[in-house]
Amino acid sequence: MKIPKFHLESLWQNNTFFKVLSVLIACIIWVVVAMNMKSDIPREIKEVPVTMDNQTSFITRMGLTVIGDEDMFVDVTIEGQRLVVGSIKPEDIAVSVDLSSVNGAGSFSLPLVAENISGKDFTISSISPATVNLKFDRMVTKKFGIELEMEGISVPEEGYLMEEAIVNPSQVSVTGPDTDIAKIAKCVVVVDQEGSLTETTVFTPDIVLLDKDGNKIDTSGLTMDVKQAEVTIPILKTVDLPVKVEFLNVPAGVNTDGLGYTISNETITVAGPVDEVNQYSELVLGYIDLKSLDLDSSYTFDVELPEGFTNVGHIETVTVTFDWSNMDAKEFTITNLSLLNIPVGYDARLLTEQINKVKIVGPALVLETMTSDDLIAQIDLSKRAVETGQFKTAVTILAPSKNQVWAVGDYTAVVVISEKQ
Repeated sequence: MKIPKFHLESLWQNNTFFKVLSVLIACIIWVVVAMNMKSDIPREIKEVPVTMDNQTSFITRMGLTVIGDEDMFVDVTIEGQRLVVGSIKPEDIAVSVDLSSVNGAGSFSLPLVAENISGKDFTISSISPATVNLKFDRMVTKKFGIELEMEGISVPEEGYLMEEAIVNPSQVSVTGPDTDIAKIAKCVVVVDQEGSLTETTVFTPDIVLLDKDGNKIDTSGLTMDVKQAEVTIPILKTVDLPVKVEFLNVPAGVNTDGLGYTISNETITVAGPVDEVNQYSELVLGYIDLKSLDLDSSYTFDVELPEGFTNVGHIETVTVTFDWSNMDAKEFTITNLSLLNIPVGYDARLLTEQINKVKIVGPALVLETMTSDDLIAQIDLSKRAVETGQFKTAVTILAPSKNQVWAVGDYTAVVVISEKQ
């Protein structure tokens, strides 16, 4: 294969070669000229960040903090040789705030200081803007009680009761500049709702800070540990509950409805949670033990309501009295003693032969014809653990043939239990 010969003279006849050569020579000349130029040229470096210099420790020792210290940027004009200034970037320059004139809380117009930190040969001629306005203050934290303001909240006129609202939390901690904290006169939450409430309702309003004139305070420069409060408005349903007493140790033949007693308040107006109050049809005040019910006895009971209920009528006590006009009391000696439910495999016998001075209360006409033979002292051994030996045990006094009579007091008998031989 024959390689074509290269002829230098052919280049001189090539227009393209001359164009490329001209551009190359022009670039070389520009570089040489630029490198040998002694005069400096200016250049503006934009968006150079501003930082607080090491004097901030001095500010800290004074107990001050910069308020609203947001990111700040300035434009810096530099001068130097063309190749040098052309390569400078914002991070080659450090711009800081001169804090030397800060002597306490307040607003200050402070000069900015720029420094070449690149190690390259250029000078800083100006900063735009040359100053910055900063506010300094002491940061404090103060607690405020949260007040509730309600508008438009109501309940139906009958059948419902609105109790005092509960605000949780009851206070808020606010942190911010001392001068701003001092403007806070009170802290409120506002519940605004039209219409009646018929059940307990929970609201979550924002916490609002107000000045002494009632104007809302801008909280953008403040920090609050909570921004909302939970407001519970308890709504209770009111009802009239009949009251009653229960009786204990009622012997056979006694109808407690016929005892002729009177309750000082037959009904009590109460209020309770809507979903609970409907479960109650009456209120039991307490218990009366017939073994303690004697002539002229009366009883006073404290009114105790279920948790979450309110005593609307403020009836704190209720008295139960009896009509004793046709009643009497009489003492008897009982010789008719009997044992019931003797355990299998055991023998039992009574050492007590009679029980003296047993007080019986009942209608006077019934007691006129009653004798000791009408009464039985009964011992039920199934009500105690099986043990051998001699024991004093409680007896129950019965009058099987008589109605509306009962024994007042406690009586005992001695029983001997032994294993069968």
